[in-house]
Amino acid sequence: MIEIDATHTPYEISDLDAGCLLAVISEGRHSALVLGRQQLRLAHQWCVVNPVVPGGSAASWCDDAAFASLDLDDFLGGEGTPAVAAFAAEEFAAASGISRYAALSLLADALDLHHRLPLLWAQVELLEVPGWKARRVAELTRKLSRKAAAWFDRTLADGERYGWPTVERVLAMAVAKFHPELVRDKNGPLTKADWDVQLNHRYGPEGSASGTSTLDVVGDSLDLARFHDLVCDEAEKLKRAGDTDTLGQRKAKALGSIAEAQGTLDFDAAGDTGGAASEPAVPGRRHGRGLRVFVHTTLADLFGTNDLALADADRLGPILIEQLTDWLKRHGSIASITPVIDLNRAGSVDRHDPPAWMAEQVRLRDQHCVFPHCTRSSADADLDHIDPYDTGPNELRGPPGQTNPENLAPLCRRHHLAKTFAGWRYVRNRDGTYTWSNKHGQTWLVTALGTIQLD
Repeated sequence: MIEIDATHTPYEISDLDAGCLLAVISEGRHSALVLGRQQLRLAHQWCVVNPVVPGGSAASWCDDAAFASLDLDDFLGGEGTPAVAAFAAEEFAAASGISRYAALSLLADALDLHHRLPLLWAQVELLEVPGWKARRVAELTRKLSRKAAAWFDRTLADGERYGWPTVERVLAMAVAKFHPELVRDKNGPLTKADWDVQLNHRYGPEGSASGTSTLDVVGDSLDLARFHDLVCDEAEKLKRAGDTDTLGQRKAKALGSIAEAQGTLDFDAAGDTGGAASEPAVPGRRHGRGLRVFVHTTLADLFGTNDLALADADRLGPILIEQLTDWLKRHGSIASITPVIDLNRAGSVDRHDPPAWMAEQVRLRDQHCVFPHCTRSSADADLDHIDPYDTGPNELRGPPGQTNPENLAPLCRRHHLAKTFAGWRYVRNRDGTYTWSNKHGQTWLVTALGTIQLD
């Protein structure tokens, strides 16, 4: 493997002895410090050149539903940091090749370091503290008041070098000194503002095709304790019924038993490239979106003996046919097979909103938001008219046939708004990819496998 050193001289790593190898490692550490500092410098400058103009909206962490009003006064960083213009994070994310959330985090960290932790930022500038460590400190102190953050910064700066135990100790002191109301909660800095339930389907490089996900809950201690007792009771029932799995496995399965008993599980299994189905309403039963499994496989795999064959599950990514079969066995009474949708079907309607078959076709064709680097599921996305819908003069019905599969694409709500209000434009290419451009002339190619920046 050929590498280039600081003098632009090529060398082969396998030819280095121990002494030279350590020298190259030290040089790499210095390069990493420089790159971390540059990343934060660029992020802060991006915030500087994208201020909130009078009457404008600010970039925000809030959810899509709240953001749709475009009437915000929010801050990415902690108390005392300036607001950043709406959609600035989207452009920064696309240019950086990262997700919007990662961009928000980087911009917020840069703001906090400059405006709330200036002494720590000075150490980053001097290459004494790596950017990743400074960013972690900024994240940990974001909920502190500006006065508490300043005290934290001064206290931490008294020592030239410090590790995480020191950071955590000083953070605890800052919380006790400036936010005693948080100390009274045995969970420390976690408050009601942190309550949430997050379901995570992990199927990236670190995941597997096992149909296994995680559920993270932060809530009232008494409520969670009562629910945990309910889970344990259900796990014990499974054991008495002959289940030989471990206690942890039975507790996980107990969640499904509880959900099924409450009538909240809505499972639809679709064959091949199946479409949408509806289930008759049952009085007293609540219906959610549930899990829809669109199987992209051959009938031989689906009904054969190869349990290692894969199916594609909406939002879950690849799952084993074995797992799909198990789901059908356990929940077959509430599963249904839906009609197949032809993804190549053509047709148009003379109205703005697409019919159900067309909407389902587009979401099956493009299974995530088609904005650069976005991976939000198309199941919850808006269906955007690539060429804006023309209502005609005086808001009468415009040219016919504008709503058709080739002129529709799924965009999550935030990126739909970015396209509408922030100067983004895109086209659908004949091969099914999308070419995007922003108001600065940069372009990206979005494919089913990822995003490529073109210039």
